[in-house]
Amino acid sequence: MDNFEQIANEDERDQSIGYFLRSKRRKLENDREEVKYCESVLPERQRKKKAPILDLPTEVLSHILKFISYQDLGYNVRLVSRRFKEVTEDLMGVTFKMLEKKIKGFLKFTLEAVQVAEGDSEIKCYCRLINMLEILNFQQNVVMSTIWRYAYNNRYETHKSSMYAGLLIDTYEQFLWKFAHMPDQLYAPVLGRDYAMPAEVTAIIQMTKSFCLHFEKTNEEMVNNSLMVSGAKLLDLLDSASFAQKDVIYENVEGNIFKARYNYFFNNSWFVALNISTEKQMTWKQRQRMMHMRIRRILLAHTEMFMQQYQYEREVMLRKSDDEVVKLKRPSNNVYTGYGDIQDKFFYYGVMNDGAYVQKFHPEDQLNDDDIEDLLEEDPEEMAGNRNGSEDSRTVQVPYLGTHVDVKISCPLSHAPMRYLDVNYPLDSSELTVKRCQFENGKFSLKLKFHCPGAKYPRLPTTYLYKFKHT
Repeated sequence: MDNFEQIANEDERDQSIGYFLRSKRRKLENDREEVKYCESVLPERQRKKKAPILDLPTEVLSHILKFISYQDLGYNVRLVSRRFKEVTEDLMGVTFKMLEKKIKGFLKFTLEAVQVAEGDSEIKCYCRLINMLEILNFQQNVVMSTIWRYAYNNRYETHKSSMYAGLLIDTYEQFLWKFAHMPDQLYAPVLGRDYAMPAEVTAIIQMTKSFCLHFEKTNEEMVNNSLMVSGAKLLDLLDSASFAQKDVIYENVEGNIFKARYNYFFNNSWFVALNISTEKQMTWKQRQRMMHMRIRRILLAHTEMFMQQYQYEREVMLRKSDDEVVKLKRPSNNVYTGYGDIQDKFFYYGVMNDGAYVQKFHPEDQLNDDDIEDLLEEDPEEMAGNRNGSEDSRTVQVPYLGTHVDVKISCPLSHAPMRYLDVNYPLDSSELTVKRCQFENGKFSLKLKFHCPGAKYPRLPTTYLYKFKHT
């Protein structure tokens, strides 16, 4: 009976792997001959056993992979097989896209909670949490404006990439988990330091800069027709600036062509381009990547500086009391400068906060904190007019510091700025039916005119024109 059961089990094992062998071959003591026979009869694909996990539905497989860190998903699991690659990239992409919704949800809740908070210490803790959420929301918007046409573009068919920065997603998730379950671990270490941030926020700021540069160089630049696929990416970046003034001159759609003109103003900033002699040649893709990098650096520095000033003023207003004096240090004077060349142009650009502006251009007016706050409320254009009408030497020392970016664009509707498409043509709408990659017929024209009036004081060029036209 035992021998019969053993033979029956062997038959079941053979059938499960697709082997149909004669009984006398199973009785051979040496199975080498059996293996050679199988290899000669069956193709290699049928001899390999399929991993059971690959038979699972996509929903179940995605749920299992959620228990693995996103860094491991991006570096290891994504490379296992084609099925794992598709599921992993979709999971990481959806997770990163949902971060904006989670952050805004926490931000709304915290803004409501601070209105009913009691006591200065409680308000102070809520303010620090709000500051962190605003910074992370801005950083996530910058990444989205850099990659959305390649990683999340459902409006037309084009080259697809993925959001593979697993460590960045892990850091976001770690911060949000602490915010929901143990917020004291976020605000407690920084309560004694006015403008310090927890390790997660600092790491996200640095990784955002590194990832955007890496993505543009290794992913976007390698794509055929990337000049067209990126569409109005420069406008997407400019729209990410939280404290830049934006004026819409006109927006209209003629047939399938989107035409618009905008004007952006970055106060306390400068952007100067000088002609230089060089033999270095650069492709259009490289020049475009360098322009994206410079715009992103300006808006990152500008938003970070003026967001800090805004958060300071809000905290002072919320914590202001007749009984107690708010002890909160003003943001330190901060200046960011950058420079570099693109083929035959040398660029010098930067931004400073209000404190640095007062210190540099009003050294004799070093007033106390309250007086400086009143000074900054004056109209900068009126102040500039008063300076220009004076013959004092201060006219040369106190320029009207700011950069205007005038943008004219004409492109296929599918390549319009992300903010315009989301508002007028949401994905659930059937109005925008263009699904082809529009780099074969549609015309694309983009002009950016940078105007820095303050550059005339040191006798530098005040305008620079960046244009690209593709037919």
